[in-house]
This record gives sequence, C-alpha cells and structure tokens, in this order.
Amino acid sequence: MISAVITAAGNCTRFGKEKLFCLIDREPVFIKTLKKFLAVKEIKELILVVRKETKQKFVKALQKFKIKAKLVEGGPERYLSAYQGVKASRGEYILIHDAARPLVSPALITRVIAGVKKHQAVMAALETTTCVKRVNQQTLAVEECLDRKNSWLGQTPQAFKRAIIEKAYRRAIKGEICGMDDCELVRKTGVKVTVVPGEWTNKKITIPGDLAIIRNWSKYV
Repeated sequence: MISAVITAAGNCTRFGKEKLFCLIDREPVFIKTLKKFLAVKEIKELILVVRKETKQKFVKALQKFKIKAKLVEGGPERYLSAYQGVKASRGEYILIHDAARPLVSPALITRVIAGVKKHQAVMAALETTTCVKRVNQQTLAVEECLDRKNSWLGQTPQAFKRAIIEKAYRRAIKGEICGMDDCELVRKTGVKVTVVPGEWTNKKITIPGDLAIIRNWSKYV
C-alpha cells in the first residue's frame, strides 16, 4: 500500500497570510494539490497535516470539494509535522509532499512511486541551469560556486519505505541527526537517497509572486 502525506501545517510567515486557501482556478491551493494525488490510482491513502487553529477551515474545504483525506495535527517544526502524518498512515511506502506545490503532475508522482519501490528512498529534484553560490549570510560575500554538473534543486514529493523514514524521524527527535528536509535526515542515517528528475512547474508557493506565477502556469499544465 502507498500513502501520501501532504504537509499543510506551516505558518506562511514569508507569504504574509494563509496561502493554502488562496484560489487557483476557483480552487484553494491545497485542494489543487490533493487532486493531483487522487489522480494516481496507486495511492490508496491521503493524510493532510495541518495546524490545530486552522483544522476546521480545512475540514470545511474538504467537505465542499468532496475530497476524502485524513486530517492530522502537525508539530512545531516541519519534520515533526511530517512525522505525525507518517505515524497516521498505513502504507509500506510513503510519499511526503508540500501542499504549497499545487502543480505537481500525476506523471511525476508516478515516477516517484516507481523510484521508491526500486531504491527505497528517493526525492524529486531538478538539475540546475545556472551557477549556485554558497553565500555568507552576514556579509553576502560569495564563498563558493557549486559545480552545476553535481548540483540539483530539491523538490517534493520525497518518498521512503516506512521503516527508513520512521527511523530517521526517531533519531532526529533524539537530537542525533538534523537536516533541512526529510531526505537529508534519511541520508544521515546512512541510507542512500536517489534523485527522480522533477519538473520546473512543480514550484513551491513561498511569496506572493510565486502564486502569481503558478496561477499563470496552471492554464497550461
């Protein structure tokens, strides 16, 4: 069985308001995202992780658009929220995806599923087409230029065999490892994470300008 955990428990600090209820083609962002996963027959379970204070708003939207998803309250950090979703799921393989990436395609989701069945731990990512710089956050001085041949831009879905991601979360909670995303936590347990080529349109809404771009792209994808 394959489960999908959709994380929707962020504070939307950089966006300035609750972005997941902004509309794209008359549908809230997160509804658009959920529908992409519902279009993939291999996914048998949808888990939506939300903040306690917004839970009822999500419930009403799910009812309005007649979408079945199990709601789970998240934690104070992103990985803790995802962990709550994983614990509530039943799948042998689990996909974890940002609700704020509404243009993820069913084709990409299907490729990620195929990848996790083969490699046990995978993530969608994009090859870079420009130089990526490591910059000192205090002085803004460039400290390193990463080789484009070896640099990829991380996306979601990320997917794992259940035992692998559960172990990574438990070790993170104990303070034994830390990482910027789920695949980094998994990698630090010694498990190899393999890239599944992503899509440029699988953009995350972080600031208002991102929403404007995605609304435009949604007409064509």
